[in-house]
Amino acid sequence: MNQTVNDVLSYIVDVLLALSIVGSFCTVLTFMLFVKLRTYPIRLILYLCMAIFFAQFFFFISFKAYDTLFCLPSGLLLHYFFLADFIWTFCVAFNFYQMIVKRNRDAESFEKYYHMAAWGLPMIVIVFCAGFGKYQNRGGFCYLENELPVFLGFFVPGLLVVCANAVIFFFIAREIHDTLKNAPKTSDRKEKSKEFRVYFSIFVSIGLSWIFGFIMTFFNDDVFSTIFLVLFSVTTPLQGALIFISYCVNEKVFSHYIGLVSRVFPYCKRFETNTVGNTSTTQNSSTNTHTSSRSENLSSDSEISMKEYK
Repeated sequence: MNQTVNDVLSYIVDVLLALSIVGSFCTVLTFMLFVKLRTYPIRLILYLCMAIFFAQFFFFISFKAYDTLFCLPSGLLLHYFFLADFIWTFCVAFNFYQMIVKRNRDAESFEKYYHMAAWGLPMIVIVFCAGFGKYQNRGGFCYLENELPVFLGFFVPGLLVVCANAVIFFFIAREIHDTLKNAPKTSDRKEKSKEFRVYFSIFVSIGLSWIFGFIMTFFNDDVFSTIFLVLFSVTTPLQGALIFISYCVNEKVFSHYIGLVSRVFPYCKRFETNTVGNTSTTQNSSTNTHTSSRSENLSSDSEISMKEYK
């Protein structure tokens, strides 16, 4: 690949990673601050954002600490949190499947198993790799020493998770499409926009943009490799920021922040009242409109309320 393209992509990735770190941090901060917003599905998003934040943070550190004593710990933590990131995306995808497709009202009972898998399985891999001394300075970057440990300790687990998430996404998307198709419609444009935003938020949450990176490795052709590298470089590093946009940029979150600020600046209280009033009106309108039980179940089960996208 042209060196200029590599340099440009490297700069873009750095910028997007910085945005993603900020976005994932703000998502965690938001749902830690406001308990009322921290529903069970949102808790899973919060844990995912923690993994994303630390994975991308140590990705930066591993380039800065390659010639220091922190090289080994940074490579180890980078590996750990990226594996945790993968597993949390699967947990989020599986939770969407349970709540939207299976209509499982007791999906919260799986949370303890998600924690054991997401934090425990990467630890086993890390201990195994560290025990055999597989972390080292790779010439300006701290990570696994050669291709075989990277393949077995990162590529294979990541590929399995992404493939599983893609299959789960298909069933979720089909269920959402069928539900919205059978629900009373207001306008085609609104329905399409609402449906797209639901798909987008799920796509981002379950990390499907990683599929571009894995597909890239199967092409020897420079053109196809470059296309998928570009797609991967402009989507995956931005995951934390996109999650923040999907889950935190809405009236409900704004009203909570306004309420928090109004404790110091009482004048802001009027904006909170207006926001809450608008949200209430929207919710009442949506309740009257969505008489379809399938649509109501979908809204409550997925915690991605259809009424928020109207």
